[in-house]
Amino acid sequence: MEKVVWSKFCILRAGGMLLLPLIVLMTPNAFAHERHYVWNAEYQTLPQGTFELESITTSKVPDLKRSNVNKWEYKQELEYGLTDHITIAHYEHWETVNKSGTGKDSTKYSGFDFEAKYRIGEMGKYWVDPLLYFEIKRDPRKKDIPLTLEGKIVLSKDIGKLNVIYNQIIESQMGRKGLTEQAFTFGLNYEILDSVRLGFETKGQYWNPENHRNELAMGPTLSYVHRYFWVALGSLFGVNRAADDWQTRLIVGVPIG
Repeated sequence: MEKVVWSKFCILRAGGMLLLPLIVLMTPNAFAHERHYVWNAEYQTLPQGTFELESITTSKVPDLKRSNVNKWEYKQELEYGLTDHITIAHYEHWETVNKSGTGKDSTKYSGFDFEAKYRIGEMGKYWVDPLLYFEIKRDPRKKDIPLTLEGKIVLSKDIGKLNVIYNQIIESQMGRKGLTEQAFTFGLNYEILDSVRLGFETKGQYWNPENHRNELAMGPTLSYVHRYFWVALGSLFGVNRAADDWQTRLIVGVPIG
């Protein structure tokens, strides 16, 4: 079963790589709306009237001693710069859960998101650079939870080639069985080479009402920015038992306007 899922994944990725040169040729003057973190939302929005495609792949291993039990999440995002300070986006996502002994493809559609970001001021105008983030999520598998709302306050600070960032997060599920979670992410990165940044990220929870166990994980992030695309790759390692032992995320972005 795992071989079947992996082969399908490789085919999809290969197709994407074949399309990438065509997209690049179609966007000779593209503006890179690059990301240097994979778990943190950043202080940035698209220029007005421009689009960007992002492909996000996340792998989660709850227990490294049983690595054959794992989860893959795939998200495809289309972003649009409504104004220079407001970006809107739409996500579609799928999920694969791998378990030994099962003989069927477990890849399932896991819903969609609508996102809006508002960048306050211009970089350096305030002591920290603030951004407001709002997201609406819908997972059709959770019929008793019609929608999930997520809000973030993003605070970013550049000090030379060093960036420090913090996200305050609140996520609330609608419906009678809905729960509200309070979480955070924190990161820093440094430009080690031209267009290459090495960083560190951590994410955790202040309050998890589902099991009263607040996860905490941290790990490295590496990003590269090209004229026509950008790539960010990061891993997290669980610090406590509430967190997955290992998570990794790859994001590839291509501007198309």
